[in-house]
Amino acid sequence: MWFKDFPLKSTMKETPKKKPIDLEGFDLDEDFKKTLKHYLQKMMPIKMDYSQFLDFNLDDYHISGVDIILVPSLPGRFRDGDGDFDKYGHRRIGAVVKKMLSKPTKPKKWVCTYQTSSMGSLSEKYIKEFLSSILPNYITLDQLKAEAKYKGGITPSGDTLLKRLRIVYPTKDYVESCTEGPAYAGCLLLNSENFSKPGFPKNVFYQFQGPDNYIYHEGLIAHIKVFIVTDESGEIDDDTFIFFGSHNLSPSAWGKYEKDYTQFAIGHSELGILVPPMKGI
Repeated sequence: MWFKDFPLKSTMKETPKKKPIDLEGFDLDEDFKKTLKHYLQKMMPIKMDYSQFLDFNLDDYHISGVDIILVPSLPGRFRDGDGDFDKYGHRRIGAVVKKMLSKPTKPKKWVCTYQTSSMGSLSEKYIKEFLSSILPNYITLDQLKAEAKYKGGITPSGDTLLKRLRIVYPTKDYVESCTEGPAYAGCLLLNSENFSKPGFPKNVFYQFQGPDNYIYHEGLIAHIKVFIVTDESGEIDDDTFIFFGSHNLSPSAWGKYEKDYTQFAIGHSELGILVPPMKGI
């Protein structure tokens, strides 16, 4: 969980001087306020102002000291060049990480370790598109376009997905032997039909195991959506970044490309937190 108190401007004797965290010139405070205001307004009924509906206005608060980045998803189709192409889903993360990791501390092969409770219709092609945003310097949008035209299918680029993605998920045996049994697993969704489709990335799964050092965690089934991006060793350093929120691993939540990668479509409303790479913090 992430939370932070922001005081009402009317209760402050004076406004303190801003002390921004230097992230390649990225203003975290301003980005937070702008993104949250936009998200709230888009969630409102047509022609209704969020401040009237919710009875508060973000402009009335002194927003400072933000150390995370909001990652929203909103239902709709967004065209390349319309201003919203990089605002939502996995493209939002790609746009932010590209700015912040322009100069990583050292060359490395990036890996995304993702724990999720639900998965949609996944394929190697979709996972590669998702990773094109999540992993720095993995593959560009222009390269994806070129590969899609090659004999009508996607071709391998560099390392295989097996080396770039790790999905942590409970096994059937784990669920059946957990504290409450399968009746407690309502938060999990992995459709057998999707799992059986050709191209579903079965070889990137890693077994989830609940902690055994605390009695209330024995047999735990986690309803969590979180990923961490590191190098192959999994070591945490200044380039590491972490996401947690409501996004499950699915095209509906994160978005998918359409019309030769010129359109980005999202089916769900989601909101998450990206803990960005921070040098020495």
